[in-house]
Amino acid sequence: MEYKQIGNFTVGKTKGKGTFGKVKQGTHTPTGEKVAIKILEKDKIKDHADLDRINREITILKKVRHPNVVQLFEMIENNDYLYLIMEYCSGGELFQHIVKNRRL
Repeated sequence: MEYKQIGNFTVGKTKGKGTFGKVKQGTHTPTGEKVAIKILEKDKIKDHADLDRINREITILKKVRHPNVVQLFEMIENNDYLYLIMEYCSGGELFQHIVKNRRL
């Protein structure tokens, strides 16, 4: 599973792993802007509840525009993967921050 280019985005190193795929750092090729690319493997999404949860996340991210919420820029889909192109935040995972500091 090697990605190099997805649409207008160059894929970089892995930043995190989850149940359905990985989050990689990417670059918007025309502008050079850093992005996070959440790559979901469709064949790992088997349970209807998981599919509902992913669809809910996408629906919410499409609607929410707030400076403290990561923005979804674009969604790219092919037969095997769903790519969520999102705003890049360099501070790491929110959950790890909460575990480390016990609060926000």
